[in-house]
Amino acid sequence: MTLDKYVFRLWVAPFLGGLVLVMSVLLLGRLLKLLKMATSSGQAFSLIVDLLQMTMPYFLLLTVPMAFFLAMQSAITSLQQNSEMDALRASGISYKRMFRSFFAVAILLWLGLTYTSMVLLPQGQLGFNNLLAKIYAMKGVITFSPQRFTRGFDGITIYVDGEDEQGIYRGVILEDHRGGISVIYTAESARFDMTGSQLQLSLDKGVRLEGQEDDQRMLAFDKYMVSIPTSDGNWKQRHSSDHVTMMTPEELWQAVKKNSPGAVAEWNRRLLLPTTVLVLFFFALPFSLTQKRSGKAGSMIAGIALLVLIYNLQLMLHRQVSLGALPGWTMWAEQGTLLLLGIFLWKRAEADRLPKVFSQAGEWVYLLHQFVMHKLGHRLGKS
Repeated sequence: MTLDKYVFRLWVAPFLGGLVLVMSVLLLGRLLKLLKMATSSGQAFSLIVDLLQMTMPYFLLLTVPMAFFLAMQSAITSLQQNSEMDALRASGISYKRMFRSFFAVAILLWLGLTYTSMVLLPQGQLGFNNLLAKIYAMKGVITFSPQRFTRGFDGITIYVDGEDEQGIYRGVILEDHRGGISVIYTAESARFDMTGSQLQLSLDKGVRLEGQEDDQRMLAFDKYMVSIPTSDGNWKQRHSSDHVTMMTPEELWQAVKKNSPGAVAEWNRRLLLPTTVLVLFFFALPFSLTQKRSGKAGSMIAGIALLVLIYNLQLMLHRQVSLGALPGWTMWAEQGTLLLLGIFLWKRAEADRLPKVFSQAGEWVYLLHQFVMHKLGHRLGKS
């Protein structure tokens, strides 16, 4: 128990510090976006606070596994750099025994994140969209948040990757299911213009997909116009059944049984996102064992690269499943493959048989760091 407490203390401070730091950055970015929308209202401060609270479940699902993994890496490299790990291994203590407290924490976080994903996340999405509807109605204008699905119109869902200084949106996905048949538009860029009670979407260089499976039709275009009625800027109250991301678990399961691709993708995403913390637990050890002189930098950079890879794979598969291009089990196959790979690498670490690339990665980063610092010192000396 003394060892468990000591290892846990090495982990908890970096975890809390990293969680607060990353959450603060994400919330600050969202705050700046919300300020543009709500400052014209006399209730701007309370509206922004409410909106930020509703985004917390989504941010927690992203940041808690990251903070857990990086804090675990920090604790392991600290033990290694101080030769404490060598002493523990020499006394017959295995890595499994050494870091069992981390596994217990991972299980607790997985359970908490599963509740967050299945219950709190759709509640936050529903509240966020309803509050945005009120803000848009008060302002009489419409904007779209980058990398979020906007559902303020009847039967329309819009996603944009970002917006440039000229007001052009990049990486646009639009789903139009007003007629009972899902029509999906993807475009490299688009401009959104209000004309009376209509929102005109001018899409550039994209594809229009209509129907599903064998009845699906595809049209490539250079330019395409879509008109959406906005009811004079008054957005209607949203309900949980309006979109899969806002559905309760019961509503979502009923949609899954109807083989809706969007519902299948969302159901699997809600279940799989929390399991990321378990996958990352097994990768933490093999990605942290580097040569001592390289310090923490090499393992941390490798860990960040792993996080980027895992989250991008999840995002890519979620999009493909939601479009009906891939079956839902592919999302589980990806997560299961990563889990098995992590377990395999952990066992190789226990047997001191990790591939050399893991121990050498930190050394490469260390040598690169020394080279850069030498060059900078040389240039500063000349100046």
